[in-house]
Amino acid sequence: MKKLAFAFLPLLLIGGEFEYTGNIGFEAQYFSHEIANKRDNSLALRMEAELKKEIGDDLFVVKLKGILDKDDNERRYFDFNDFYYQHNFEDSDVLIGRNTRFWGALEFYNLTDVFNTKDLLDDPFDYDSKLGSWNIAYTKYLENSEIALIVKLYEEKQQMQDRESVNNFLPLPYRDYLKTQHDRDRPSLFLKYSGSGEEIQLDYGVVYENGYDSQRYLSMDNGQLQQNAYIVNKLLGYATYIHGDTIYKTELAYAISDDDKVSDYGEFGVGLEHTLYSFWDKRDLGLLAEYYRYEAKDDDKVDFNKFFADDLTLGFRLSMNDLSSSEVLGGLDIDLKTKEKIFFVEYDTRVWDKYKLKASYTHLAPEDESMFKELDKVKLEFGYYF
Repeated sequence: MKKLAFAFLPLLLIGGEFEYTGNIGFEAQYFSHEIANKRDNSLALRMEAELKKEIGDDLFVVKLKGILDKDDNERRYFDFNDFYYQHNFEDSDVLIGRNTRFWGALEFYNLTDVFNTKDLLDDPFDYDSKLGSWNIAYTKYLENSEIALIVKLYEEKQQMQDRESVNNFLPLPYRDYLKTQHDRDRPSLFLKYSGSGEEIQLDYGVVYENGYDSQRYLSMDNGQLQQNAYIVNKLLGYATYIHGDTIYKTELAYAISDDDKVSDYGEFGVGLEHTLYSFWDKRDLGLLAEYYRYEAKDDDKVDFNKFFADDLTLGFRLSMNDLSSSEVLGGLDIDLKTKEKIFFVEYDTRVWDKYKLKASYTHLAPEDESMFKELDKVKLEFGYYF
């Protein structure tokens, strides 16, 4: 696929104008922990680049992501997360290729964002980090809504950071082989309807899926852990409603498993964000609260060891409204059953117009029986954007 993408790049550059954006920078992390045989720091170079070219009603998009880690050989890679062609008709379009999509409404954890596989090589706790998925999609645009039929063609495997990384939380060696209920190229079908209200500030989406589930379970093979993908019939929905200075959000899903080892299950999330404008001089303060619940129909079947299962998250967002677009986001997540906790705070700002700085702190406090271990993480990212 990478050879095909590189062969395709000259076509974008020849003839006519094209758009390009991207960034290049570094990431430094420090970990405080008591986990044996794990590193307490990491340093990596990162880059992203996106090329777009329109020729009449045709759109070509290529997006490259790369990481070069100082110590972790597994985190020395590049990939084309977006590599697709789209033809636009008068009130519809057709997309063919590999791309990333976002579905959901909540701030902290999007249970309906199931189309793409998460990129564990990047950061397993960054739910926005994804692998592109090969698909063919047709979208029909209506007055205040749209209908999309998406056929996902292939199921991506997940690679893991090396054994000395604290982000490799597995207790045994892992191999990046994906065992699937049927073939990996068994298509997954998504039918999505989304829209917005005419007289009220409401955005919503409903998705039906028949195909491989977004969550996977682990099994042993020759002394190594491997992932297993199984088929589900799944119904998902999400909505965002704005009333005054408050945003109300919800997401829900129910999956019927086709694998005897995996239980049917339901998920539910609800949240709100209330903004106090000009709370401190020109600065705005957003107060956030979200609740998430995961419930399996049969607890005697596969245990997914989910860190999020019965969680309440309280957070804030402080927008400085300055020329640097500075923002502070923080919160505390507590599992109401196990008392597991995640505390996090992050600061984003722009420096000298084309540079961005992000600093974050995370404290992870799992229960004693969890595969996760207690740790503190400080992360610094600095990059040039073009």
